Amino acid sequence: MTSRADDNPGLARRLMLALVAGALLLGGPASRLHAEDTGAARAAIARAEEHRARGDNRAARIELMNAIKAAPGLPAARIAQARVFLSLFDAAGAEAELSRALELGADRTLVRAPMAEALLLQGRADAALTWLGEGAVPAGDAGYAARTLGRAQLALGAMDAARAAFDRALQFTPDDSLLWTDIARFRIASGDQAGGMEAADHAVELNPSNVRALQLRGELTRSQTGLAAALPWFERALTIDPNDVSVLGEYAATLGDMGRMRAMLAAARQIVALQPDNPRGYFLQAVLAARAGRYNLARTLIQKTGGALERVPAAMQVEGVVEFQLGNYRQAIDRFERLADAQPHNRRAAELLARALYAEGEHAALLERFRPVANRAGASAYILTLVARSLEAVGDGNAALEYLARAAVPDTAPLQRLDEVDEPWLLADAARAAPRDARAVIPYVRMLVARGDFALAAEYAKPLAEANPGVPDAQMLLGDVYFASGNAAGALPLYERAARIRLAEPVVRRLSLALREAGRADQADALLQSFVDFSPAHTGGLRLLANAQIDRGNWPGAVAALTALHAQLGSNQPTLLTDLALARLRAGDVATAVHDSRLAYRVQPASPLASHVRGMALTAQPDTPMLAVEMLEKAQTLQPRNPWLRYHLAQAYAAAGKTSRAVGALRASLSLGAFPERTQAAAMLRDLQGRS
Repeated sequence: MTSRADDNPGLARRLMLALVAGALLLGGPASRLHAEDTGAARAAIARAEEHRARGDNRAARIELMNAIKAAPGLPAARIAQARVFLSLFDAAGAEAELSRALELGADRTLVRAPMAEALLLQGRADAALTWLGEGAVPAGDAGYAARTLGRAQLALGAMDAARAAFDRALQFTPDDSLLWTDIARFRIASGDQAGGMEAADHAVELNPSNVRALQLRGELTRSQTGLAAALPWFERALTIDPNDVSVLGEYAATLGDMGRMRAMLAAARQIVALQPDNPRGYFLQAVLAARAGRYNLARTLIQKTGGALERVPAAMQVEGVVEFQLGNYRQAIDRFERLADAQPHNRRAAELLARALYAEGEHAALLERFRPVANRAGASAYILTLVARSLEAVGDGNAALEYLARAAVPDTAPLQRLDEVDEPWLLADAARAAPRDARAVIPYVRMLVARGDFALAAEYAKPLAEANPGVPDAQMLLGDVYFASGNAAGALPLYERAARIRLAEPVVRRLSLALREAGRADQADALLQSFVDFSPAHTGGLRLLANAQIDRGNWPGAVAALTALHAQLGSNQPTLLTDLALARLRAGDVATAVHDSRLAYRVQPASPLASHVRGMALTAQPDTPMLAVEMLEKAQTLQPRNPWLRYHLAQAYAAAGKTSRAVGALRASLSLGAFPERTQAAAMLRDLQGRS
C-alpha cells in the first residue's frame, strides 16, 4: 500500500521542505552543520588572540563578534569573547557570554575562572568564591584562578586568605605582570605603600605594556609625589590603549585636581562615548558642573550613574553638596551621614553633616551626634559654633556660651588629636595581643600620647614601625610619640621616611613642623611649596603654605595662598578670612582687608582675633576711627592680657585723637611682655609723651 505522498511528488517535496524548516527552527545538529562555519570562526578566534597579545582588546572584540556570527553555537568563541569583555571591564557582558557558553554545552571547568572574575568585577565577591570553590580549573588557568581568589578575598577584607591566594598564584605564574599588579594593590590595602610601589615597578618591568600596572603606578605616584608627576604614567598607558576607560577615569580626575578643567571634560566625555553606561564618566562631569555652580546639571549627571557609585566616598560627598546647594537638606543629610559613618575620622565629612543638620533645623539630632565631638580636645571651630547655635535654638543659651568661647580661640595643636571611644583596657589588650598589627596598636598609642605616657607609647610604637618599614602610618605614629614628647630631632627621620613613601598632607604637616624645630625653615618652606605645586587644589597644602608665609612675613605669598584657599572653601571660615584680611593689610591692600575682616567678623563676632584684625584694618582706613576703637576695645575685653592687641588699640586711640588713652594703652602693652612690634610701641610712646 502506497502513501498519498508517494502518489503526489509535489506533496512529498513540500513535506521535505517543512521537515528541513522544522530542523532549522529547532536548532538541531543538521541545522548547525549547514548554518555554521566553524573554520571561519576559529580563524577569527586566532586573529583575536593576536590582537589581544598586542593589547588591542577592542579589535579582538570585533574579530570575536565575527566568530560568533560565523558559528553562533561554538562555545569557544563565547568564552574567548568573555575574556575580552573582562579586559574591557564589561563584567555583565562577560557573564552573559559565559552563561551562553554553558547553555551551548561548554565544560564548566573552562568557564570557572573567567566567571569568577566577572562576578567579582560586579561586586559579587561571595559568588566568585562559590564558583572557584566548586572544582578544578584547566592547568592554564591555575594562576589566573588563584589570582582571582586573592582579589575576591581582598574585596571581602580577608587579608590573610588573600595573601595565601596570591602566594599560591606565584607558584603557577611567577612572572605574570597582572599578578604583580594585584599583589601591589594588596600590599597597598595592607598599608605597605613601599611594598606596593616595589610590586608595581616589578609589574611594569615584566610587561612595559601592562596598562593596569601603568595605571597603578600613576596612582601611586600621585599619592607619593603629586598630580603633575602622575600624568606621564597615565599618558603612557593611554598611548598603548587610548580607549581604556579605567585609565581615562584616573587621568581625568588628576587633570581636574590640577585645575585643567577643559582637558578633564574631554576625557570624561570620551569615557561616556566609549561606554555610555559608565558611571564614572558622568560623575566626573558632575564634579565639573558642581565646581561651576551648575548644581541642577550636576544632579542630572549624578542621576545618570544609576546609583552605581553610591558607596564611593567621593561620590557621596559631591552628591551631598549638590543636594545641599539645591536646598534639599534632607537628601544632603542622608548622603553626609553615610559618608561620615564610612569615614569616622574625616573632619570634613563631619562638618558637612553638621551643616546640613543645622540647615534642616534638626537641632536635637545635631546635638546628639556632635555635642560629644565638641566636648573633645581638638574639635573644629565650625563644629563648636554649630553646636552652640543649636543649643541656642533649643533654648539653652548658657551652655551655648561655653562652646562659642572655645570656638573663638583657635586650636593651635600641631597634630590632630583623635579621641578613642573604646575603654582603655580594651585598647591595651588588643595591642598586647597583636603588637605588629597597626589596627590594634595605633588606637592604644594615641590614647597613651593623650595621657602623656610617652615612654609606654614608644614601647608599642617602635616595634610596629620596625616591623612595617614600608607603612607610612607606622613611621608617623612613632614620630608623633617623639614629637609630642618634645623630641623633634627623633621624629624628623621617621617623618622623612614616611614622606619618601607617600607625600600626603598629614606627613607634610608633621615634616614641616619638625624641620622648623630643627632650624631648617628654608627646607620646610621648600617642602610646602613643592607639595602645593604637585597638588594645587589640595586645601590642606595651601593652608600649610599660607601659615608658613605668614610666619616669615611674606605677605604677598600669604595673600596668594589664602586667596586660592578662599576660592575653594568659601566665606564661612572665620580664621581663613581673618588671616586673609591681615595678609592683605600687611601687603598694603587696605580696602580689601577691611572687606575681608568684615566678613570674618560677621561669621564669628565673638572671636577676639576677628575683632582685633577688623579693628586693625579700620585703623588703617582714616574715615572710621571710632569704629576701629570699638572693635579693638571689644577684642581687649575678650583678651585683656594681649600686649600686641593693646598696641593696636593705642594706634586706634591716636588716630581718633584720644592721646591720653593711647599713652595708657602703650604703657600697658609694654608692661605685659614681648610681642612682635614692641620696638615700634616704645617709639610711639616716646613720641606721644614728647608732644604732651
